[in-house]
Amino acid sequence: MKFYGELLVIILLLVANGRIIFIKNVKKDSLVMLSPLGFILSIIQLLNWGLDIVTGLTLVLSVLVLLSNFHALFRYSERLYIDHYSILMKVWSGITIILALALLAGTIYFRPVEYDNKKLGVEETVVRYEGSFRSGFEEASNLKMANLFLSEFKPSGNENQRVKEVVLFIPDKRGDTFYYRPYLQHLAREGFVVLSCDFFCSDCKWRHSIGDLKIVRRTAMVIDYLVNPQKFMMQKEFYTYNIQQELGALNTIIKERYGEDTKIFIVTDFMGTVAAQTFMEKNPERVSAVYDLASIEEYKTSGFGVVAQTDAVLAMMLNVPRDKDGFYTKYMVMQTKKQIMGAKKL
Repeated sequence: MKFYGELLVIILLLVANGRIIFIKNVKKDSLVMLSPLGFILSIIQLLNWGLDIVTGLTLVLSVLVLLSNFHALFRYSERLYIDHYSILMKVWSGITIILALALLAGTIYFRPVEYDNKKLGVEETVVRYEGSFRSGFEEASNLKMANLFLSEFKPSGNENQRVKEVVLFIPDKRGDTFYYRPYLQHLAREGFVVLSCDFFCSDCKWRHSIGDLKIVRRTAMVIDYLVNPQKFMMQKEFYTYNIQQELGALNTIIKERYGEDTKIFIVTDFMGTVAAQTFMEKNPERVSAVYDLASIEEYKTSGFGVVAQTDAVLAMMLNVPRDKDGFYTKYMVMQTKKQIMGAKKL
């Protein structure tokens, strides 16, 4: 959905300023309304999916198109007709058309590899919660802001089957659930109920700055690591403390959703491993085992997610080739399944 939303916005912006090419007669300039529409949709994309290179560039382009059409919007609001465009408008439009075409080509070239849940035989549900670590969490109504997003992946057709064990995935904050989605989908395809959760709570800060906002946190954490990996690693104890809080909240949510005796197999990716192991030591009756994806030698983007499929731009920056066929993702699923089955035998 993210990819198609980006395509829609870029095409709208392209048409908005591309109209100078094919409008020849005196008429109302109604296509100018595509410029504010494109801007609004680019904001919605940013709020839904967060800031990355493509959403950021799309927002910048939408602002340029909107500014270049300021006078045209004024004329349209006054119901005036146009018979020609100014030289300045043509120059601005020419520049934004070139930028839009370049961004469109880049978006298509670096498009993420996505899987259809129906074809995989998987159901995906996102449950929104509101609350805090101090007061607890409850499901948020549609009219309320949520700060906890629980994603559930499970095999189709098991609605009435009692869940005895769940696979709880703790994403690294440089990834978030979205950037692990192909892995989570294929793991659910193997017959497991898989949970992944993203917290954005006011009483659990990660950067103590504007970088804690939902729309920018993932990108800010990636930049932190790329700029100064040593400093990032030195804060692992702080990250562990935060994830311990998340595990405590998730333990309560799992009990409420699936039952007091539901077993948990925890999968982590570097950042949450120590916290998960500590949680298992304190709750041996709840946790069957902890498995760190970073232990898979073939997994070259530990901490960032399966970006060889979900973020080709970042994968290129990390010098990792694109995984179009999902070979490495499926290999990670196979290794995880071995660990889960081994824990069940024990």
